Amino acid sequence: MGTLFSKNKHNPQDKITEQDRAILGLKKQRNNMQQAVKKYDATLAKEKEMAKELIKQGRKDRALLLLKRKKYQEGMLAQIHGQMDTVEKMIIDLEAAVMNKEILEQLAKGNDALKSVNATFSIEDAERIMEDTAESIAYSDEISAVLHGKLSEDDIADVEDELNALIAEQLPTAPSEALPEVEKVKEKPVKEKRERVALEA
Repeated sequence: MGTLFSKNKHNPQDKITEQDRAILGLKKQRNNMQQAVKKYDATLAKEKEMAKELIKQGRKDRALLLLKRKKYQEGMLAQIHGQMDTVEKMIIDLEAAVMNKEILEQLAKGNDALKSVNATFSIEDAERIMEDTAESIAYSDEISAVLHGKLSEDDIADVEDELNALIAEQLPTAPSEALPEVEKVKEKPVKEKRERVALEA
């Protein structure tokens, strides 16, 4: 099961290119020069102390010879530093070039894929498809209007019945009991009233 999910060591994408080898070689050379610089720095510091000790001992000739060798090694050290700068710049430029190459390759693949997709339909085909789609939508809307917009006579009768029922619900309910009779007050004749007033007088 481990073999099934293990990484394929022979993946073509993992193949080491000439650019990879060149970058690796430059990095190895840079590392070697860094080690050489450390060695020269240690040697120069040691020889300087030795020259001081020889001068104390009065052995100026020996100290002069040692300082000459130290001067030569300082020149070599400066040369190595210059070479290291050149190698470092070469590594950066080469890595950038490889990255640019990969980007351009992917852009080219993407452009080819885009052209392939666009070639499937021409502009005329796209316009025709859009017109056909618009016509189909309009026709579907017309069908829906016919099916849902026109009512039969039975439907109209049902709607009217429903309207009347809603109106009836809004009307007040008629009382079920008879209303009480109002007693009528009889008015006395005006003439009788006048006679009563005359008698009292």
